[in-house]
Amino acid sequence: MIDKLIAETDFSKVFTDILKLANDLIGEQTFYISFMDEERLQLMKTLVKSDIHIQDGMIVLTKDTYCQKVYKNRLPVIIEDAAKDERTKHLDSTYEMNIGSYAGVPIVLKDGTFFGTLCSLNSCIDEYDQQTVNTLERLASLLSYSIYMEKLLISDPLTGLYNRIYWNRVLTSKWIQQGVHSFLMMDLDKFKEINDKFGHEAGDSVLQQIASIVKEIVPEHSYGFRFGGDEFGVLLPNIPVTKAHPFAEMIVKKSAEYQNDMVNGILLSAGLVDTASVQALKMMPEADRLLYKSKRKGGSQISFFEK
Repeated sequence: MIDKLIAETDFSKVFTDILKLANDLIGEQTFYISFMDEERLQLMKTLVKSDIHIQDGMIVLTKDTYCQKVYKNRLPVIIEDAAKDERTKHLDSTYEMNIGSYAGVPIVLKDGTFFGTLCSLNSCIDEYDQQTVNTLERLASLLSYSIYMEKLLISDPLTGLYNRIYWNRVLTSKWIQQGVHSFLMMDLDKFKEINDKFGHEAGDSVLQQIASIVKEIVPEHSYGFRFGGDEFGVLLPNIPVTKAHPFAEMIVKKSAEYQNDMVNGILLSAGLVDTASVQALKMMPEADRLLYKSKRKGGSQISFFEK
């Protein structure tokens, strides 16, 4: 979810303010905020106030970065003399960028998700100390809070899927107007009976199970949504209806096969459209119309857009 959050949210002002605060508190250095995982690091925002020049958007393999130890251990790192330190003396960037010292701290969200790092570089050695780290950690905490609150804003708390706020944000993205994207709208058949018979806690468990099935089946770069109640959606970017249909069938089939002590199968009705047939802004109302067509035909099936 974090990578999509970064793609669809403009954090530029927050990032810039954090780096300016770092500069005011620590002094004129080169600062940056990264977004990283095990494989790569991307510079989300930079502030260059020294002779070490880096740029927003740069992408580097994690194994070639100073931040790799921060990522691995989730702890701050200080490099006092990069050319002599065992952790950095073998890295090409030490010499190509004339790095003398480094200080970096992790940016970890409240739920434990590792976001990236807040770091400082200087061409001089012995530039940073524990006070530097303390300052960076406080700023990273502020940044973490801001990112986490944004994550909460766009997430459904029960299922962990995206919510309608994020759906509306996606619809205003430039990419949604380019290419062909499919949208699957679903809701549960006779969900009220589950709530009435077994209680809302059992109903919530069923909703969470549907979310788990969606997360398991849809492609990595797809978006799963819970719009409210028992309404779910899946947006499949750059996938037309013909290729989206198998994913939709798997979701409906696997849900119908689910069993526990209270539920013998979760039945879903669904509607499936793509932007080759309807405008992006009309995907939801059209898919919703098709969903109710599926219900009128007996439920537990998928209806398609027909010109």
